[in-house]
Amino acid sequence: MFANTFRAFRHRDYAIFWSGLFLGHTGTLIQTTAQSWLIFQLTNSPFYLGLEGLCLGLPRVIFSAFGGAVVDRADRKTIFVVTQAAFLLMALFLGVMTYLGAIRVWHLLAVSALTGFCVSFEQPVRQTILHQLVPPAVLPNAVTLYQMVFNGSLLFGPSIGGLLIPVVDTQGCFFVATAGNLIVLITIFMIRIPRAARPASPKSLTRDMIEGLHLAWNRPIFLALFTMLGIVAFCTKPYTQFMPVFARDILDVGAPGLGFLLMAPGAGAIAGGLTLASLRRFPKSHHLLFFLGAGFGCAIILFAASRTFFLSLILLFIAGGFQTSFLSFTATLLQSHADETNRGRIMSLYGLINRGLGPMGSFPFGLVATAIGAPWTVTVCGLLTIGLVAYVALYRSQLRQIKPVGEM
Repeated sequence: MFANTFRAFRHRDYAIFWSGLFLGHTGTLIQTTAQSWLIFQLTNSPFYLGLEGLCLGLPRVIFSAFGGAVVDRADRKTIFVVTQAAFLLMALFLGVMTYLGAIRVWHLLAVSALTGFCVSFEQPVRQTILHQLVPPAVLPNAVTLYQMVFNGSLLFGPSIGGLLIPVVDTQGCFFVATAGNLIVLITIFMIRIPRAARPASPKSLTRDMIEGLHLAWNRPIFLALFTMLGIVAFCTKPYTQFMPVFARDILDVGAPGLGFLLMAPGAGAIAGGLTLASLRRFPKSHHLLFFLGAGFGCAIILFAASRTFFLSLILLFIAGGFQTSFLSFTATLLQSHADETNRGRIMSLYGLINRGLGPMGSFPFGLVATAIGAPWTVTVCGLLTIGLVAYVALYRSQLRQIKPVGEM
């Protein structure tokens, strides 16, 4: 069973790529936990937590299409190295400024904005080289295990961050994140990353960007998948942004409890990801997408109503399983229907919607949370998710026409 679940690891470059990203992203999540806690301690306001999400998401909305166009024509290894070096320097900056007692809220917001800009280039690089590290038949398994890097590392990163804050303070978390980014940099030089194929007739970057957006809008399968992804990202991502509020004011568990609350979805992500990775073929894609998206919405509604720490952990575990499975399956379908000439732009739009539109949703929902409270806001997010996902998955014909993917 496990040989089938982890079959993508039989390919050396993929195994190195995955291991480096897992360790590096664990450090990034430690940094994210420290940033959120530090912002909340400095401001005592959920508004600034939402504003941080806006600062992270807005550059991605603005630059993701441009980043995808650059990745489709530039040296991917160079882009990967430059962006990872930038992440390393930003984490080091936060650590030094916090250690010196000179950190301010605007420093944290500025780092979030710069991170969003760099991710606009780094994310499509990761997605495009993923397709080149394994054979096409193994791609669904590779994509699922890849998604576990970013969702499964939630099992370790936030909990370590929450436990480290009382011991080494937030600056220690930032220095750990610096080390994690260094590990990713080292692994980049250990794998082969092919150059992007040069177009026969060179076009401007603007033309490439427009063509990528045109493709996503006019090909029904891409439009339907991006619509569902946008719904889930916009309406459900904010629940993690408000986690410090649940930890301190609702469940009364403090910084260590915050780490465990953020860890629970990671544990669920591993369980859901391993289940999906064990499958070789995925028939009736629209039914599976509805089940996973609606299940995520139901789980966060119940979490918002919980006032018991242990029950909240269980519900977040379930939410993490649904979330990772939904994102992995959506990414697999996009990868399977894209080709080498447009994969960078298509997957940059995936990153834009998943990790750009999600933080963008944190800002308006942050305003709502200021008025009606975080629990009711998360409930509204879950209800919107269930209703909109049901409409797109069950009443739009595009998703019913998807061919089964995976190994025969």
